[in-house]
Amino acid sequence: MNHLLPGFESQERVALLLSLTHISSPEVIAALTLHYTSALPAERAAARHGIELSNFMRGQKKLERIAATVEAIKAIDWAKLQLTHLQSGPLQPKQVA
Repeated sequence: MNHLLPGFESQERVALLLSLTHISSPEVIAALTLHYTSALPAERAAARHGIELSNFMRGQKKLERIAATVEAIKAIDWAKLQLTHLQSGPLQPKQVA
C-alpha cells in the first residue's frame, strides 16, 4: 500500500520522512521531493536529477516503508486518544479563574 501520493505531499513532510532514512544522495533526495511534491512521473524526476531509475525506486521503497511506520504510529496514537476520550467523556475547555 502506498502511503505517499505524488503531487499531494508538502516539501516539509517529504523532508521529515527523508530525515528518518539513510538516503544521503542529494540527487535522489531532490528527485524524490520533486516526484512527491509536483507529481512529475518517477522516470522524469530521476532523469531530471541525473540518477538511474533503479536508484530512485530504491529510495522510493525506503521512503514508503518509513511513511508506513509513521502512519502505523499515528493509528496507534489515534486509537489511544479515542479510547481515552470515550472513558473520560467529552473534553471540556479549561476554566479560567
